[in-house]
Amino acid sequence: MAAPQQDAPEGKPTRRSRWTEPDPEAVAAKIDALSALTNRQLGTELASFVAADEADRDKVTAYALRSPQLAQKARRLLTDLVKQPDKYLPTPADEPANARNRRLAQFRARAEHEAQLLFTVWAGIVARRGHLLPEPSPRSRARRRLADEFPQRFLELKREEEGFDVKRAEQRRKDRDAAQAGGAGH
Repeated sequence: MAAPQQDAPEGKPTRRSRWTEPDPEAVAAKIDALSALTNRQLGTELASFVAADEADRDKVTAYALRSPQLAQKARRLLTDLVKQPDKYLPTPADEPANARNRRLAQFRARAEHEAQLLFTVWAGIVARRGHLLPEPSPRSRARRRLADEFPQRFLELKREEEGFDVKRAEQRRKDRDAAQAGGAGH
């Protein structure tokens, strides 16, 4: 939601945001329409949404695809879109190989960005139920697995790192106090 605008003192006009939220009824109708589609049809709709430039994207479609009703389904379809974009995107006739490679690279980058947004949306939905989704990063997942497999060692390392953090904070405090004492003496 956009923040409410307040009147400026002395009657001076304030700068208004050009961003507006789409009509909730239009979003609900779009959610219903997209929910009724088959996976293949929804994949085609999602592909055309992702392929469009940011300025050309329909806000109603964006809200619908990122809604609790469609976010998980769209996330699953995005992995297939990244792997097989030609399955969902129309291929222009007589397109040179370099142009095709650029178009598909741009599409994949946009699809991965949309997948990150949908992960965040879905994580929020799951968090409202009192759970946390595992991190999407392989490094974070590996760290979690190591903590599960070697809990004692993980706790030892964690306590050790916390000790280092406390020592660093104390040192920063001492340095700051010394700098303030040195600056006050001048």
